[in-house]
Amino acid sequence: MIEVTPAATQAMAEYFQDKEKGPVRIFLKMGGCGIRSFGVAVEPIQPSDQLFEIDGYTYIIESRILRQYGPIKVNSDGFSFRISGNGIHPPIGCGTCGYGCGSRGGTRCTGVCFSCKTPCPTGQRIRTRRKVRA
Repeated sequence: MIEVTPAATQAMAEYFQDKEKGPVRIFLKMGGCGIRSFGVAVEPIQPSDQLFEIDGYTYIIESRILRQYGPIKVNSDGFSFRISGNGIHPPIGCGTCGYGCGSRGGTRCTGVCFSCKTPCPTGQRIRTRRKVRA
């Protein structure tokens, strides 16, 4: 089972605004320090995939990943997709290895750079880009 929040559907609409819709793959990836998280990519359908049609978008996921980590929830924080499943939660932080906020790290990151009181350098760049787009 896959759940897609209204925020994620809005993010999909923004992404595909000037592109042809394609199947959106939900996949498992390894990050810095061995952290497991999910990602999304536009990819072709494979024989081992399960398909879900939700709000006009086709989501695909390998059957074995869905069995092991399902149910899967697709959300968006306004910057990127946040995907969680059984035992795997959305990554906290903006992708720096230590997931620490502040100019020297050390403060636990909430993963929402836009509202962070002490953003790391990456979070500051994300906030600047967001203000430029708005």
